[in-house]
Amino acid sequence: MTSESMECEVCGCPIVDKPRRALIEGVAMNVCSRCATLGKIIEPARQEQPGAHEEMAELEIVEDYPALIRRARERMGLKQEELARRLAERASVVQRLESGRLRPDERLVRKLERVLGIELIASESSR
Repeated sequence: MTSESMECEVCGCPIVDKPRRALIEGVAMNVCSRCATLGKIIEPARQEQPGAHEEMAELEIVEDYPALIRRARERMGLKQEELARRLAERASVVQRLESGRLRPDERLVRKLERVLGIELIASESSR
């Protein structure tokens, strides 16, 4: 995939300059330079690898993840802002996770599991 045929995953416009890989609201995306300012640039954009989406599809998060995250945070005596700092995320990400409006990607799931000491990936037996 060339940069001429790549579209920004935020605004949908064709990327005419160098595509960027940015972390926006906890999600890594291929974006144009204008939309890259909405988040943190993490690396140059990469082309999709065959099978990349298949691996992410296998990541099955437990159904009640919002309540599980909230209970674990409260059990640790943390406010949403404090958890966000420990995760190196914005407080709005924690708010959206706990309300169920944001489904965490694999990177965020791993950070949540490590910081909160919980399991968010559904085991084979619970599927």
